[in-house]
Amino acid sequence: MYTARLTEAARKRLYTVLQIVHGFPPREVAGTELATARLATGLRARGWRCHVLASTRAPGCEQYSLLRDEPDVTRLVNNIPFRTLGQERDLAIEDAVQGVIARIVPDVIHVQHLAFLSPGLRFAAPAVGTLHDHWPWCAAGGTMLLPDGLPCPAPEPARCAACYASWARLPSRVEQAAAGAAGRVAGLVPPEQLHAAWRRLPLGLRSRLRGRRAPAGDADGAVQRRRALTEAWNALDARMAPSAFLAQQAELHGLAAVQVLPSGVEPGPPRRGGGPLVYLGSILPHKGVHLVVEAHRRVSDERGSPPPLQLHGHADGDPAYARGLVHPLQGPLAPEAVPPLLAGATALVMGSTWPENAPLVCLEARASGCPVVAPRIGGIPELVEHGVDGYLYPPGDVAALTRALLRITGAEGRGLQPRRPPSVGEHAAAVEAVYLSVMARHAREDADGSRT
Repeated sequence: MYTARLTEAARKRLYTVLQIVHGFPPREVAGTELATARLATGLRARGWRCHVLASTRAPGCEQYSLLRDEPDVTRLVNNIPFRTLGQERDLAIEDAVQGVIARIVPDVIHVQHLAFLSPGLRFAAPAVGTLHDHWPWCAAGGTMLLPDGLPCPAPEPARCAACYASWARLPSRVEQAAAGAAGRVAGLVPPEQLHAAWRRLPLGLRSRLRGRRAPAGDADGAVQRRRALTEAWNALDARMAPSAFLAQQAELHGLAAVQVLPSGVEPGPPRRGGGPLVYLGSILPHKGVHLVVEAHRRVSDERGSPPPLQLHGHADGDPAYARGLVHPLQGPLAPEAVPPLLAGATALVMGSTWPENAPLVCLEARASGCPVVAPRIGGIPELVEHGVDGYLYPPGDVAALTRALLRITGAEGRGLQPRRPPSVGEHAAAVEAVYLSVMARHAREDADGSRT
């Protein structure tokens, strides 16, 4: 698909790319963070210098301080990531980012996410961005879900303000003071020790210590937020998305043209199969874990002894929801443990009720030959071909999910042969082509004086 000419062009000199993201492994491990890390690996294999600037939450470290715990990673401490609607811009963060840019002097900048950063960031160097969710037009964490869990029909200022108030955990004055105090004692008490001590406190006590939250903002603030983020993304030289679904949604909500570049994953180990049904992801309502548990219970009632169901993921986002599942939780997995688990699993099972973009776990399952049972929502149908890679069902339909589990655990499911997904190298080659294009455009505009 991509010729050697691109790699040769990139290696005429050792180009540098700066990836900007809201978190990065091993401190933060989710889809966007893993996608950024894998792209960095792929680009380095193609001859690029790759530096990552990631926001991080580090209680005990001074707000806006920079951490250099890895040679090619700079972490910008933001312990108060949620702000009142309309007040998302943070000049201190913008100054810190520009300082890193001055030190790295990148040939191209790649924005992976602007959460916990600032929509006021602008770049003199060629700059591109990858959309990973609905964040630019959805204040509720980019989920496009209402507080009651129902799909949002369309962003609307008053509705967005209510959703944000329900979703965001805004800081109180007590928390802001505590963050400053923690920074002052960081030389005496290790930050991770302070963080661990805070997390050991009962949730009720933590809530009382936090005090009253800052106001979430109103409809006018929601309008300002959306305008700021739309302008930030449209100021980039190019925009990408891993699914046609998200690209179409972005353009529908005011972003300029978005190019579709499917994500890539490394090949998995040889397929074994015959193991458990596996859920991988956060233990949260919009992930539909309760639907997966209920469908498995129904399969057990009908079939007697289906493969066991293993739930892997962080449960601290909504402890009450996790307890209400009444099913054992295995805890999160390290990224390197995922492919072997999937290679031995009967199937990966997803219950999402929100319009996911292009979940990497679907590609990881295909790379390990593991069938997928997933809702027909968002960009998932672009990754899972019904009857080939697994089975799709209407989102939220427990009966349909139950039927899909009965099929996947029977003889029909054993005959599925999931397709090989794109590799990390193939994805990096496609992104490299975008980099070289915008770099050449900047060079032409600089030469003829048309860029201001």
